[in-house]
Amino acid sequence: MPKKKSAGTRKLDRDLELRLRREHALDSDQSRRLMRDLKALVHKHRNKRGDERAKGVVVRGTWMSDDAPELTTDYFERADVYRGDQLIRRGRPLSEYPKEAIKLRIDPDVLAYFRATGPGWQTRINDALRRAAKLKVHKVS
Repeated sequence: MPKKKSAGTRKLDRDLELRLRREHALDSDQSRRLMRDLKALVHKHRNKRGDERAKGVVVRGTWMSDDAPELTTDYFERADVYRGDQLIRRGRPLSEYPKEAIKLRIDPDVLAYFRATGPGWQTRINDALRRAAKLKVHKVS
């Protein structure tokens, strides 16, 4: 007994059949035959062994080894960067003065003022607090 199709699959089938009729000027019998033949080809393709499958054909739910990148020596050499025995972290370097996430209660009008100044408003609040506390400004390198 064939597996029952989901409502989404049935809708996709109907949409594809209607598109075939509209774009290729097919009548309903022709579009149904074409859909049946297409489904048979997909079924046949899915049931073949990996080495018999047509290259470049992508069928949902299948994975073909041809799709994977070739794992060469160069690929692995670029994976991690070491300086001596130490692994070098990729990406943005860690800050000399890392920020600390806190919860701070601020009056709504003050918050609205800084948010209205655009992106970077949190940094501007930090700078204003620094000036108010008469603290030295850290240079970002």
